[in-house]
Amino acid sequence: MTVPYTRGDSYSSEASRKHIKLALENYGATDIIFGQRGVLGAVAFKGDGRQFRIVMPLLQSEGPLALRVDVADSHLRETNAKVLERVNRKSWHALAAAIDAKLGAASAGIASLESEFLAHVVLPGNQTVLDELESVIDSAYRSGLRLSFDHPVLP
Repeated sequence: MTVPYTRGDSYSSEASRKHIKLALENYGATDIIFGQRGVLGAVAFKGDGRQFRIVMPLLQSEGPLALRVDVADSHLRETNAKVLERVNRKSWHALAAAIDAKLGAASAGIASLESEFLAHVVLPGNQTVLDELESVIDSAYRSGLRLSFDHPVLP
C-alpha cells in the first residue's frame, strides 16, 4: 500500500509530540501529558489557571493493511506498524501546527489561551466544554431555535 506524501511526513509522531511539549512549556503550560488509545490521541496540560484536554482522531490508513499471504507474520506486523506510524504522524503534525497557531495568537495578545482552546477547557466533572455543549449546539441547529443563555446550559 502506498500512502501519498503530505507535509509533515518527515516528522515522526514522537517528534511532533516533543514539539508540542516544548511549545506549551515555552508558553508556560505545565503538567503536559500525552496519551493514545486505539484511534484516538490526546494531549492534556494546565495553563493560565485552567486545565485543557485535546482529543483527536488519528488518521487511519485507507483499506486493510494486509500484505501477500506468503509474507512472514513478524514482517507483516512490522510493515503494518510502519504504515500506521506514517498515517498517525500526519495527525500529530497537524495538531502541532494548530497548537503553534493558537499559542502564537495568545502570545501576541490577539486572544487568550482560554479563548483559543475554549472547546478543550476541562470543566469540573472531567468533561470538556465541547463534551458538554456539542449536543446542545447540535439540537439548536436541528430545531432552528436560538439558544438562550438566560438560563444556565450547564448544571
